[in-house]
Amino acid sequence: MTHEELDGYDKLASAMALEFGSAIFRRFAKLNITNLLYLQGELTYIERDLADIIKDAKTTQDAEKCGYFFSVAEMKNSVYSAQWEKVLEGRRLLKEFNTTLLQLAQISQFSKPHDTDLGVFREFLEREEFAKGKMINPTDQWGEQNEDDLIWLGSPHDATDGFTRWVNTKVVSWFHDRWGCKNSKLRDLEAGVYIYDKHRITAHTYLISLIISGLLPATSIIVLYYVKNTAAKLVTISVYNMLFVVVMGLMSKAGRVEIFAAATAFAAVQVAMITNGSLQS
Repeated sequence: MTHEELDGYDKLASAMALEFGSAIFRRFAKLNITNLLYLQGELTYIERDLADIIKDAKTTQDAEKCGYFFSVAEMKNSVYSAQWEKVLEGRRLLKEFNTTLLQLAQISQFSKPHDTDLGVFREFLEREEFAKGKMINPTDQWGEQNEDDLIWLGSPHDATDGFTRWVNTKVVSWFHDRWGCKNSKLRDLEAGVYIYDKHRITAHTYLISLIISGLLPATSIIVLYYVKNTAAKLVTISVYNMLFVVVMGLMSKAGRVEIFAAATAFAAVQVAMITNGSLQS
């Protein structure tokens, strides 16, 4: 089955579906907040009107209206109840207001796109404009003037460790510019974009992380074995401890507390080895 390359919004949607790092949209924060303020204003008027209706019912001492205070059924089944009509009007607007407020709260949780992903996305749009001679309208949707209003659905490498994220955003781009762009097998025909196997990249970075995490303690023992001066040993421990912290921060998803605890334990083991003389020749 052959696939024809798509154009315009169809091609953009296909690219976004393949790579969520390209799924970048506008939050429309100002428009959403303005809409909420209008709804709030309408609800405030309804609240005041309802308070006036209730106050009027108490003042006039109308037996039917006074019954509304104790029975929703009486208010609801009345031939004409301004109070019930106002309640229904407020209920409809409250539902719309609450739904809109919750939706905006959810939208606000989305992060801004990484600079690398946004740059790749804009390059894609520029490349399409150059190839087709047409732009996706409106043309300023992802422009710099709306940069603070942009959100993304999340990149596949967004939840990975810093090292894998760096490889995905920097190394892959560097590789693509030099060699990857020449490999037609990596190109999706419909979207016209190049797709790299994220799982394979993650597996390779994981293997590298394992090798480095194994080498650090081993090499520190070897170095400390040959260093005879106590001050030099302490400096060596400090250097290796700093390397250990950097590696943990980049190659794992550990938090600050976990990194601090692991670094303390790593240094303690090295100091203990020196103290009990286990490294003496």
